[in-house]
Amino acid sequence: MALLDKDVESLGLEINKLIDLYMSENRKRVRFEREQKQAIANISHDLRTPLTSILGYIQMAEEDDVTAAERKELLSIANKRAKRLEMLLKDFFELSIIESTDHQLKSERINLRSITIDVLMSFYDRFYERNMEPTIHIPESDVFIMADESAVTRVIENLISNAISHSDGNIIISLEERDFMVALVVKNDAHSLTEQDVDFMFDRFYRADQSRSGKSTGLGLSIVKSFMEKMNGTIMGQLSDGQLSIVCEWNSVVIKD
Repeated sequence: MALLDKDVESLGLEINKLIDLYMSENRKRVRFEREQKQAIANISHDLRTPLTSILGYIQMAEEDDVTAAERKELLSIANKRAKRLEMLLKDFFELSIIESTDHQLKSERINLRSITIDVLMSFYDRFYERNMEPTIHIPESDVFIMADESAVTRVIENLISNAISHSDGNIIISLEERDFMVALVVKNDAHSLTEQDVDFMFDRFYRADQSRSGKSTGLGLSIVKSFMEKMNGTIMGQLSDGQLSIVCEWNSVVIKD
């Protein structure tokens, strides 16, 4: 009888485990479906907005009472909106490719210090246009990680571009060696951000300030997160005293003599 009771108890425990597993998977499915619906709604909105704007400006330019100068200005605005739409489609396509299970990244030894310097140099004109002089902390010696060079370059580009677009003032870029880890830290003043913004900033199409939607597609940080996950790295955002820090970490590679 004792043996039977033990078997029944064991069966009950297994049934409870299956029920818990089912409930967990069901919650994941519901959450996934909700996120997919929201993503589709966001995509639809982000595509429709610039497209409607483009058509509107073209229609105004076709009016008979429009002067040549006004027509030129209207078509120029339509062209800018078209370029934004092109950027949005390009970013969304890139993100869909990255998140595809078939998309594999290389894993090779790369010099993160060298790549970071190269990317920073490529942003010289944008820093100059915004009258910004970033504070840069990079070690004198080379820093090596195992990762995909193209993906790492894209990560750094997106982080710096995001900081330039949304900074209220200063930008600080640091490359730090932490025990067996290497951290790339991009900081910028962001006094208008909240903790909730930081929690959602890596989600697709999320923008903390909707009035600045023309500055980005809302996919840049999602692309960064997807790349970091593909490279088995980590990424997180932190808000402290009105300053946003985005930290990317990789395992370091020790070079033996």
